[in-house]
Amino acid sequence: MSNHVNGAEDPIVHRMVIDKSTPASDEDSPVDYSILRMPFLRRMTTDLQEAWPVLQSALEEYDISCALDVDRYFITFTTTRTKDPYAILKSRYLLRLLSAAVPALQAVKVLNGIPCHLIYTGYHIGGLCKKFGIKMDKYVSRKKILMTLPVQALEKLTGCDIYLRPSDDLVAVMGPVQGLELVRRIVEDCIVHNVPPAPRVKRLTIYAQTIKGVKALRL
Repeated sequence: MSNHVNGAEDPIVHRMVIDKSTPASDEDSPVDYSILRMPFLRRMTTDLQEAWPVLQSALEEYDISCALDVDRYFITFTTTRTKDPYAILKSRYLLRLLSAAVPALQAVKVLNGIPCHLIYTGYHIGGLCKKFGIKMDKYVSRKKILMTLPVQALEKLTGCDIYLRPSDDLVAVMGPVQGLELVRRIVEDCIVHNVPPAPRVKRLTIYAQTIKGVKALRL
């Protein structure tokens, strides 16, 4: 059975072994030749076309080429030699961030190792409602409460960039790991336990100012 993300199949990475004597080979690299073919949502076509020069430039730094198929809604990433052999795998998260309408200049930072979380709040595989059995009527009301999240205050508190995407049942977050975990916990408690985020963020901000840092926060 195939896994799905936002209604599209998860990508499959194909490894192709090539002759080590060819110029494209590198005996010290754990990946010789990789192709990552990923579907994208039709509504992303215009945004991807606009962001394409930025994406190509960023990927070229990792010796990764990319091709956009706007007829069949696929992106193909290819690498033969790369400074970071696993950069092509990171491109999965790059596309998922773009699908969440994260600006291209921000999304490409994932290639530099910036951690990210994609928190699915609805009934996707791995989504909070599916995982915890939240009924639709409760989810609708709790999603409205989630939209009261004071994004700027939480970004300042955690050092993360936060993108609320209610139409996609998604919260995309990029930043330090501890900040990611804090954002995830606040989102999860809102959807699963009906805990309003705004008063909590205010309380945590005051507490963090008192103890001089988010590291000592305990949820």
